[in-house]
Amino acid sequence: MRAIGVWQIGIAAVLLAGKKGAVFASGFGLLAAALASLVNIAVFEAMGREKPSQVFGVALLALLGKLTLDGVVGPRIACFVHLAIGLLIHLTPVATAELYQFTKPMSSVGTSMLALYGSTIATVGVYLGALAYGLSQPRAFAAFFVTNALFALKWGVTEAQALGAPKLGPLAWTALSGALGALALR
Repeated sequence: MRAIGVWQIGIAAVLLAGKKGAVFASGFGLLAAALASLVNIAVFEAMGREKPSQVFGVALLALLGKLTLDGVVGPRIACFVHLAIGLLIHLTPVATAELYQFTKPMSSVGTSMLALYGSTIATVGVYLGALAYGLSQPRAFAAFFVTNALFALKWGVTEAQALGAPKLGPLAWTALSGALGALALR
């Protein structure tokens, strides 16, 4: 949950950065991803993941962010990076834990939270992709929140009950995200 929270703080900043256009939002989004990854080193280290690969990932994201802001790398790269990483984690949380070489066993709640962590990253990719492919900032904002609503609905329908969690929270999350997406289109 801490790792997701760090990303959500970064998402708020990236959504605001979208007002300055696709290039700025994409570069800023990659820098925010680097910062979130840096802050999350402690979270993943507690799971037994070693630091060097995490530090390399932080450096790579920061470099891509700088290159995007400098106009060397196009803004679509940020979309691809966020979607690829996010969807990989979301769709394969057990394999991701193995890839990250977690030494601590993952509970079903931990596996579910890792998948949710991936969906959080992927939503940023949707937003940045919408901007990079020419949608206005309000439409990109709507795409972000509709995607967020779909991930929340999926979690509420497919995982909440199995984990003993009430469905009200994720369903409220779905409704709120959908409403924010709709309001962005007004």
